Amino acid sequence: MKFNVTDQHITSELDYGELMISGDETKGFRPFQLMVSSLAGCSALVYKRILEKQKIEYDEMTIEAEVERSEDSVHKIEKVMLNFKVKGEGLNQEKMQKSLHTASKNCSMVQSVVPTIEVIETVEIVEG
Repeated sequence: MKFNVTDQHITSELDYGELMISGDETKGFRPFQLMVSSLAGCSALVYKRILEKQKIEYDEMTIEAEVERSEDSVHKIEKVMLNFKVKGEGLNQEKMQKSLHTASKNCSMVQSVVPTIEVIETVEIVEG
């Protein structure tokens, strides 16, 4: 990857478009947003693949992320909580949580930051 640094933001040309990064969220993604998105995205892709292999069908999946940052001047990310909401009929809570745990262990982004950042992943089943 190649990045171009300007006064306003940092850009990178990727196959699917331009990525804009900035400390000002009106000019691009903030770095912490990209970090949290990487964790959520990687976990979701691995989780989805595991559920497909187990032939577990669902109607919809969403993720709500909460982030705790340090109060010092660095404001580093200390904890990321990812709550997966999976909508479907007849889903087993224990099996869904176990599959999510397996996904977390196999997600390269999560494993790259643990134990420096605490990543907590939970699943909530929504009947529908």
